[in-house]
Amino acid sequence: MATWLNKGKASIAYRQPGGLLIATLLGWAILLSCTATNSNFGEGASLAPDAVLLSSGATVTTVRPTGIDDILYNPGMGFADFHFEIGSPLPLSQHPRSTVAYVRWYWADLEPVEGQYDFGRVDRVIQQARAMGETLAFRIMMVPKTPRWLLEKGVAAVKLGDGVFPDFNNSILLDYHEKLVRAFGSRYAGSADIDHVDIGSVGCWGEWNTACCQAADALCKRHYPTEANQIAITDWYFKYFPSTPLVVPVGGQLKYAVGRGAGWRGDCFGDYGWSGPGWNHMKHVYEPAARDPVVGNAWKSAPVQFEACGAMQDWYDRGFDIDLILRKGLEWHMSVLNAGYAPVPAAWRPRVNEFLKKLGYRMVLVEMTHPTEARPGQRLLLESRWKNAGVAPLYHPWPLVYRLRSRSDQVVAHWMSTANLMRWLPGTPHEVQDTVAVPTKVPTAIYSLDVAILSKDRRSAHVDLAIEGKRPDRWYPVSKLTIRK
Repeated sequence: MATWLNKGKASIAYRQPGGLLIATLLGWAILLSCTATNSNFGEGASLAPDAVLLSSGATVTTVRPTGIDDILYNPGMGFADFHFEIGSPLPLSQHPRSTVAYVRWYWADLEPVEGQYDFGRVDRVIQQARAMGETLAFRIMMVPKTPRWLLEKGVAAVKLGDGVFPDFNNSILLDYHEKLVRAFGSRYAGSADIDHVDIGSVGCWGEWNTACCQAADALCKRHYPTEANQIAITDWYFKYFPSTPLVVPVGGQLKYAVGRGAGWRGDCFGDYGWSGPGWNHMKHVYEPAARDPVVGNAWKSAPVQFEACGAMQDWYDRGFDIDLILRKGLEWHMSVLNAGYAPVPAAWRPRVNEFLKKLGYRMVLVEMTHPTEARPGQRLLLESRWKNAGVAPLYHPWPLVYRLRSRSDQVVAHWMSTANLMRWLPGTPHEVQDTVAVPTKVPTAIYSLDVAILSKDRRSAHVDLAIEGKRPDRWYPVSKLTIRK
């Protein structure tokens, strides 16, 4: 539902970031003469030779959609699946629906034979994730499963049970390591199916550490990449995944990668005493990172991700403070939580649900003002006020789009907003002003004025808004516009 506020003639109040401007229709038309008309994709949008914004007797309408308090299962935010391959989900009564399929693969599995990359393995998971309404995030790991063919070229390695910790500074390994990142970047960079990619492939499980080495730790440290090589490996991801959000594990070149535009992640979220009372990840690793002026602001342009230490049931059994843990996740502007593929304790589910209502982005259309009537070929000023009620922005260039839709569901006009939603940080209002052109051949009728946030390829509505009225196609009818001859 939407609240219809007023219909006023002659003078119109509309907002700009610098304050409130009261403009007469004449002044408004003068202003618009200096404003570029938005592109109309899908239909012709040519203007009549004498096109003006409004006639002298025009009225405007302001509507305020009704907000909702539901959990929004939007792409790139919320809980993540965690599998080496996508499997059957737990019942929703035990685990919230996931929107991100987070998968890790070993290099030995992705390139079992030199130069033969198993892209089919990744593509199958993408298809499975797409069928489940998820996008894929992935990490490539080298330890403990480094390709045998690579080791046989003379790359030294420390034996770790059934696996190895290779010499990351070996020139042969570095050469093939870069080829690997290049190959997967060439295939998946910028794909609408990819939510983000970890800057992984270094150290145990791609976490940029030697934690799996145990007694062989000293030997592993000799094989750990030098700082120069750590930076080189980090740079490969930026070079070969230029249009994909990147996330660096907290053990990697954190400040360097964040300074280049990456987000960050921790792989032991919730640890307030996992290994004993003297030290924990939350207080001694993640808290200092979040307080760093560089790392702590990474969320404004790249995602912050976490993986649970164990599972929430483990936290429950150990008596961890769930309210403190979830509060820290929001303070650190988390977008995605990999909580392990285990049930959420029933006693904690209400608090986890409230947490999910704030995690990531939450776009609310607060108000929209537009002319009540128009003629074919006219320009219209669509003004709207939005807020992001989450703790992070979205990290993909998904466009805000308007459309005119007839009573028979025929779409007669599409208009794409100039707004950059990736800049919509929480905590401040976002004012949008878009000048659009009514196509010259639109029939006389009363149309629904709909809004939506589309996918990158603009093929479909992609994001649920925190307002009432969502249609099955994920568009939101927010007002009416009458087209007269």
